Amino acid sequence: MLTPRLTLITQAADVPEPVLLARLSAFGALPPEARARVAVQLRDPELSGAALHALGRRLRDATAALGASFVVNDRLDLALLLGADGVHLGRRSVAVADARALLGAGAFVSVACHGVDDVLRAAEAGADAAVLSPIFATPGKGPPLGLAALREARARLAAASRDVALLALGGIDAASAPACLAAGADGVAAIRADFGGALPAQRAG
Repeated sequence: MLTPRLTLITQAADVPEPVLLARLSAFGALPPEARARVAVQLRDPELSGAALHALGRRLRDATAALGASFVVNDRLDLALLLGADGVHLGRRSVAVADARALLGAGAFVSVACHGVDDVLRAAEAGADAAVLSPIFATPGKGPPLGLAALREARARLAAASRDVALLALGGIDAASAPACLAAGADGVAAIRADFGGALPAQRAG
């Protein structure tokens, strides 16, 4: 799985499934190599296990048809059942090594990070990606870290010769995504934002 330039995270209370699927289908106009940089992350902790599995099956089908990637938040059992490309691990999740032992060495594993030190730890643990948040203000996620945190994380990864993708999350939309990429992020993730079927481009200058 390629590092996603854009990850759409499910949250049915804010973005109903038909809206999410419409947003996903809009990327169908992109060339295959660009569609491969789109991912959907199954999250929705409010749903029952059965409902989450059913939603995951529909999203797995939709991403496969598009040529995009499909990642499951925390639930390694569902990741296996759904044939997901990878898993996103939170603070209370299993270790990166344990996730790989279950899902296979080729599985994409990202880790939730809430500070630059967390990013370094994710890299040391062997994660494919560190998801740093919140970059901008977003409901219920605490004080924003700002673009400076992305710059610091990128600089410290380089200084430590650590190879991990850096993804930005939290209050990001189509207008602010280029600034995140210019600050050092390899990609962005969002729940509510509509990117209009276009991948965010790195801002010049």
